[in-house]
Amino acid sequence: MKNFISFLIVLIFAAVVFAIGWTQIRVKPGYIGIVESKTGGVDKDIIIPGNFSWHKEFLLPTNARINIFENKPYTTTKTISAKRSAELEYSFSFQITLSYIPELIVDLMQDNTISNQEDLTNYVDGICAYIAQRCSEYYLLKFQQDSMFIPESVTISELTNFITLYKEYPDFEVDLIALTDYTYSYTGDKGAL
Repeated sequence: MKNFISFLIVLIFAAVVFAIGWTQIRVKPGYIGIVESKTGGVDKDIIIPGNFSWHKEFLLPTNARINIFENKPYTTTKTISAKRSAELEYSFSFQITLSYIPELIVDLMQDNTISNQEDLTNYVDGICAYIAQRCSEYYLLKFQQDSMFIPESVTISELTNFITLYKEYPDFEVDLIALTDYTYSYTGDKGAL
């Protein structure tokens, strides 16, 4: 009887230790988790729902926390507009969708670039603003080369080749760049552009 009680105590203790460190159940589907602890910093092992994960950092009270991030591509609409002179005025609106690998979030956290979902959203939104700016530069260049240029004729591969996102942001992939609305007006001398 004494051995059974000892075995039961050890079993309960093991179950409690397991439950405390079992992190997979703390992250909902559609999200990922990154463990950050006082003793180990940002853990490279990402918590993905459906994949077993256990972290010993949670055995020490208040030592660790899970940072939750959405695990889906980011979509936004960006508008670039300007009136450069009395003769040139333009506005381009783009719908942009970017995707990235979850490991990028770990790298950004380790570099102290982001610390939560809001920071990540702002960071990715800034990249989308950069893409929109580069796309508008491409369209302005095309209008300068040919006053009869039709923006709808541009393919996504033309834009991505011009943007060269892989040089600036190699961990991001453009899923969609769509020109949703535009105005372009130039009434001056074409050579002055």
